[in-house]
Amino acid sequence: MEIQLVHLFFAAIISVFLYPVWIKFVYRYQMGEAIRTDGPQSHLVKKGTPTMGGLVFVLTVGVVTFLLNRSRTQTLFPLFVASLAGFFGLIEDLSKVYKRSGLPGFFAYHFGSALATPPIIVKAFQVPWRVFTEFWRVVGSNADAGIKTHQKFLIQACIAGFVSYWTYFKLGWDYIWFPLIGDVHIGWGYPLVIFFLFTAVLNFVAFTDGLDGLAGGLAFFALCAYWVLSSYFGYKSLATFSATFVGALIPFLYFNVFPARVFMGNVGSHVLGSVLVLLGILLHREFALFVILAVFLIDGASSPLQQLSVKLTKKRILLMAPLHHHFELLGWPETKVTLRFWLFGIFAAFLGIFVALL
Repeated sequence: MEIQLVHLFFAAIISVFLYPVWIKFVYRYQMGEAIRTDGPQSHLVKKGTPTMGGLVFVLTVGVVTFLLNRSRTQTLFPLFVASLAGFFGLIEDLSKVYKRSGLPGFFAYHFGSALATPPIIVKAFQVPWRVFTEFWRVVGSNADAGIKTHQKFLIQACIAGFVSYWTYFKLGWDYIWFPLIGDVHIGWGYPLVIFFLFTAVLNFVAFTDGLDGLAGGLAFFALCAYWVLSSYFGYKSLATFSATFVGALIPFLYFNVFPARVFMGNVGSHVLGSVLVLLGILLHREFALFVILAVFLIDGASSPLQQLSVKLTKKRILLMAPLHHHFELLGWPETKVTLRFWLFGIFAAFLGIFVALL
């Protein structure tokens, strides 16, 4: 436990010194994130708040873990996958920041022909491709950046496919843990479950990142739960990894709570999403994962459900999706929504620990 606390303090110290430097840098170069005009009007004052704040805690955890907590069986795999997800999130953030500079158009102009599909293949898959792109346009968020929703899914699918392949073929896992039952072998269904679970959590964490401090605080509580479970089950490297993440998140939350001086960005939300789902998988407590991340899953799922409801029935389930915006439109202040969600996140963390021990 002492070494885990040392890593926590070490990560917190590094992070607390880096954040003022990073915030000054992103303010100076106006790396602000656009605010959706169809959202709560109170959010318009946030226009210009710099993004990519997650890059600091991501780099902090990555460096500390790689130098002091390398483990082939526990930490290198989640660190590698989180790096892939974080790199993709960074590209998304940059495409948003520099969309007015023509960066997405630059790539499309210079590299679009290299990615062109032969005419025969286009004709053969034209209808399925249109259905695929339309589906993701409906259930996804607004494509206000250079990367469209279906393109995001394809990249995420590559990362999720790698996770599924590695756990099933390389590690030989084919079972899901259930409370009071234990491990249930599901054979080739295992990589399919992991694929959809990874993709869902990755997106739902990003959807939840819509209020100051909301996603960061919920991730903090979930990581504390994983820290407890890792220590209890004897995964010392994973426990230290979780503690390192907790330490790096503390300074971020200081600058991210209302009124936020910096947003997490996709680079942060994608890394948090990948780490939160991978810790549940590596601990073989997949069912408990649904409990620990319950607030993320409910809030995140509300967005595609709202989109599908509007598309199919022309009716809204909520006043606005995701769920946290619904409460804002009911008249709740942003801080009240965040704190109430935090309380449910704390309860979910404790309940998840209890379920994982059954």
